Amino acid sequence: MELEFGMPYYGAWLGGCFLASVCLYVAFNVLDRGRHARLARVIETRLLPRLTAGLDASARRPLRWFTIAGFVALAVAFAQPHWGQSLREIRKHSRDFIVLLDTSESMRAKDLLPSRMERAKQKIALLLDKAPADRFAIVAFSGAAQLQCPLTLDHRYVRTVLDSMDTDVISEEGTDLAAALDEAVKVFEKEDKDAGVSNKASRAILLISDGEQLDGDGVEAAKRASDFGRVFVLGIGDPAGADIAMPDFMAKYLATQQRDASQPDSTQPHHSVLDEDTLKQIALAGGGAYARSVAGTWDIDELHARFASLSTRDTSSELRLRLVNRYQWPLAVAIAAFAAEGAWVALMPWLRRWRDGKRRDGVHGEGGEYA
Repeated sequence: MELEFGMPYYGAWLGGCFLASVCLYVAFNVLDRGRHARLARVIETRLLPRLTAGLDASARRPLRWFTIAGFVALAVAFAQPHWGQSLREIRKHSRDFIVLLDTSESMRAKDLLPSRMERAKQKIALLLDKAPADRFAIVAFSGAAQLQCPLTLDHRYVRTVLDSMDTDVISEEGTDLAAALDEAVKVFEKEDKDAGVSNKASRAILLISDGEQLDGDGVEAAKRASDFGRVFVLGIGDPAGADIAMPDFMAKYLATQQRDASQPDSTQPHHSVLDEDTLKQIALAGGGAYARSVAGTWDIDELHARFASLSTRDTSSELRLRLVNRYQWPLAVAIAAFAAEGAWVALMPWLRRWRDGKRRDGVHGEGGEYA
């Protein structure tokens, strides 16, 4: 018969309980000896047999065995023994998250170390760790938006795509928050069409951006997206901002174009700040919540706590043979042992009277024969 225990480190637990039961047995013996010694201290030695003639030490011995048996059975019940197999239906519950990752040039700013982009990728990885059963998709956006990873339960693939994200993923310059939200809506619309039912209650869109909106209207797009899932926002950056130098190849190209066209110099560093007002309005319009990125895990913990309000849906179901938890059996033995201990204590006075009666009958019988 296959036997397993559900408690972690059950071997150490059962070993410790065995040693405790041995100590309990020794303690009972020591207490019994101490009881006789205490009686000898208050009663004269020659009177002790006469005064304790009705007491039978053997009548108390079952009490210790009931106590030890109950303790051991209770320890085994806590270890959760499993034996015997039964078919169990295993259901997997999941939620859907589309992560909108800002890949515009402003995400190269280093006001958050090592950079806004790297910080955003770290936060997505933390979220993946906290939601192992959920499906994720990644949409990268700057001046345009593009689905980089479809909705999938394969988190390894999601991480592989995430590692490849950089500010040069989308060739079109700018920052269009509305385009990113509309791309998420397209994904959910296709899911609804394929499934034939809407799962809005189990969906969320997570926008990760510094909020510098150069194109489109993110607030209006968030209202449209709220018909398919709640919109949450993680702000990446510092309200004080940071200067972003243009890449050398682009600066040289623009300098050449401006020199030929006699245009003013536009290759100077750009000062980028976290636009929290815009991001908060988007979260409010999308029925979600906003959090600003911090060095620790508080921001993801806060968003993950908000995600708990989302419902889940069954993604798969299968039948598996599982060992059955039989903790009820040792627990019943423990209850029976402790109940027997109480019953024995209640029966001890009657047992003593019964033994005294037998002893007196024996003495009278011997006297009658002698007479």
